[in-house]
Order: sequence, then C-alpha cells, then structure tokens
Amino acid sequence: MEGKESPKVSGTSDIAGKMVRIRHAGEADMGFIEEQLRKNNMDAESLDFREFLVAAEDGEITGFGRMKKTGQFYQVGCVVVVEEKRSKGIGSLIVKHMMELAPVTLVYIPVELEEYFTKLGFARMKEGSKELFDALDEACKLKGKPNTAIMVYEKPAF
Repeated sequence: MEGKESPKVSGTSDIAGKMVRIRHAGEADMGFIEEQLRKNNMDAESLDFREFLVAAEDGEITGFGRMKKTGQFYQVGCVVVVEEKRSKGIGSLIVKHMMELAPVTLVYIPVELEEYFTKLGFARMKEGSKELFDALDEACKLKGKPNTAIMVYEKPAF
C-alpha cells in the first residue's frame, strides 16, 4: 500500500444510497486519522500516511484502515468508521480494498471481533512461526488482551 502518489483513488462503491470513495491517505488526512485513533483507544504512534486508505462521502472522511509492515509480515493495524456511519458496510469496503492492494499473499490481523473478520474471508490462526507471533505481539501490544485472536487472510491465486 505504500503508494508513491497520494491521494489516489482506489475505487468507489455505492453504500446506503451514497457514493463512498476509497483512496490512499494524504498527509493532510493525518490529523483526522490521529484524532479518531485516540478517540477509539487505538495505537496512534509512528503513523505514516502511506499506510492508510480512507473512505469518504462527499469529500468527508467516513472511515479509514491501516496496513503496516511488521518485520517481514503485513498486518491490518486498524479499521475505524466514524460513529454515525457505522453498520453501513464502510468498514468491510475498506478491508476489501486493503486486501486487494496488499503486496503479499498473506495478511494478518489481531482481533476481538472474530466473527466480523471471518465474514470478510479471514481465518483464525491456530499455529504459526514464533517469529510471526513475536512480531505481531510486539507491534500490537497483545499482552494483557486475552480475548484477542490472530487471524489471517490469504489472497486467492489467479
């Protein structure tokens, strides 16, 4: 997702009667993104606009997602939809676009909402390398979060 040109349109979808545009984040989006991350008690450290996609309706950001590289692995770092726009499919649209743009075949995510991500094609990891679990644990600060599962998305081969 580390696009050189930003913001760049990655797709549009019609949700709940409104056109939602998905694009790469730009530096100007970072104030909003940081504010929303803090509001939702999510990691707002070491942010880089090139790791984010944003969803917008009529030019107003309605949500965003982050895909970051953790060691040699890629992980979905967060998906946030503004409160008044939730339950309209915007979050799943963001995740689907991130998976399409991922530069690897396997993408990981630590979640507490396992059922939601299962519907999007992720599967719970039962085993994996110690290096992967250590990298995700360190990056996601999973210690002390017993309800967190590590899930993986495997891009279909074409």
